[in-house]
Amino acid sequence: MPIVFPFDPDLAKAATIPSRLYVDPVYHELERERIFARTWQLVARTEQLAQPGDYVVVEIAGESVVLVRDAQGLRGYHNVCLHRAGPVATGCGRRQTLQCKYHGWTYSLAGELLRAPEMESTEHFRPADFRLHPVQVASWGPLVFATLDLKAPPLLHFLEGIPARAASFRPEAMRWVMRKEYPVRCNWKVYVDNYLEGYHLPVVHPGLHKELDYDQYRVEPHRYWSLQHAPLRPVQGNAADRTYVADATGSDAQYYWLFPNVMLNVYLGQLQTNVVLPDGPDRCTVVFEWFAHDPPADPATDPVWSRRVHFSDEIQAEDVEICEVVQKNLRSRVYDRGRYSAKRENGVHHFHSLLHEFLT
Repeated sequence: MPIVFPFDPDLAKAATIPSRLYVDPVYHELERERIFARTWQLVARTEQLAQPGDYVVVEIAGESVVLVRDAQGLRGYHNVCLHRAGPVATGCGRRQTLQCKYHGWTYSLAGELLRAPEMESTEHFRPADFRLHPVQVASWGPLVFATLDLKAPPLLHFLEGIPARAASFRPEAMRWVMRKEYPVRCNWKVYVDNYLEGYHLPVVHPGLHKELDYDQYRVEPHRYWSLQHAPLRPVQGNAADRTYVADATGSDAQYYWLFPNVMLNVYLGQLQTNVVLPDGPDRCTVVFEWFAHDPPADPATDPVWSRRVHFSDEIQAEDVEICEVVQKNLRSRVYDRGRYSAKRENGVHHFHSLLHEFLT
């Protein structure tokens, strides 16, 4: 089966990517190396790394990574001791050093080997030769990103205009509210495809369709990201019948997507992040986290937040249902490639153009 696949940059003429990209395990491994190991991944929150010595262990493209803060700022390393590959950290917490859980080799937060027990009789052993292998780390607002690729351009190069566009929402002042995870029986790209178009709103999300002005819905592609503008419908009649009512932040719901798998949904003074994590060719986990300027003491009992989260759960359940059916049908012997709606699916086409660029 060929790895290279055709792609037409002309949206009006293009066919969608072949179905094998969604079902063949070969592409799952290829994407790990060529996409997830080379792009900036949303992996933590700044509050987890607020004080010198704070650390958290995360995973990127199958690699264990430890993120730390020292006096100079954020750092990141492969969580692999250079003795015999033990982990230098587990979980999260606060330490002044990183110590291997196998034989006790100890490293500074700057990655230098400080102590290697009982290595005195080993010839030509030089601690300076055993520095932890770094990864790139950067933050924006309350979010921490990292990439395994030391040659990758800075995070702000990928975010490009997002910080300026979202500045009015003051994301840097937002604090964490809560987290939820949703296992989905579909390829991660099926879920991203679904996110990147409002074409399915009238059919799949009748409740959300009532909240958004579908006629004004549009997708604005950029180099490594896109923005979906989804204006809220004006309130007519009883506002209590609506889940989303425009406030001082405006009536425009902004849905940012950052290649390959990060969504930043900004509306009504809150930020909701979605990260789609591949678990295999036909499985993924979607991690939702909410941030706000004035987080409730308990979102489960706060009436405003419980209503918002309940509505989010409804939308997610509708997305999961259609994505899982699509994943099954992508294995059908009668389907390989479809056509894009030139009016509604330019965001999906843009995503596929980046897949083609990175994979081939």
